[in-house]
Amino acid sequence: MPKPFFRPAALFLSAPPAAALLFLALLCAPTAALAAPPPVPSAGAPADGPPRGLWPGGRACDTSEGPWDCVAACESGGDWQANTGNGFYGGLQFRQSTWEAYGGTDYAARADLATRKEQILVAEKVLEAQGWGAWPHCGAPYRDGGRTHQGPESDGLVRMAGPGPEWMIPGTALVMDSPRPSRDSG
Repeated sequence: MPKPFFRPAALFLSAPPAAALLFLALLCAPTAALAAPPPVPSAGAPADGPPRGLWPGGRACDTSEGPWDCVAACESGGDWQANTGNGFYGGLQFRQSTWEAYGGTDYAARADLATRKEQILVAEKVLEAQGWGAWPHCGAPYRDGGRTHQGPESDGLVRMAGPGPEWMIPGTALVMDSPRPSRDSG
């Protein structure tokens, strides 16, 4: 006896029109629902970036006057005269060689001795030449228009997003830092 096989044409001939339409709809339907793609962030001006709540460590930050106060809050706790002896100076934590290479000495000998405005003028030159990678951790939210948020592995969504997770841009990638091996792990 021959094996029966499925014949779609037989279904159309024997089924009512509504069933045939349903069959065609199911046959042609995608296998998974696709969400609308997230909006593409505008490019260009440094003020275009993450809204409040997207800064490393879950700190809320207002970018209404541009990104630099937020980057300084992340880099130095917002202390524009920071000089902790670690080789980085000012609110945006410039290396001395970077400060000199981008004309900072036109304003002050070191970044921590310059005004906020002068540090920002130098930072904009650095940004133009090096991009947000010049501030590897604190510039991360700007590298892709605010679509990446990085934090320690111990941070959860609420802590990473800050007090208002609804502020996060749809499609934001949450990147957990790699855990550091403990001294006991050999």
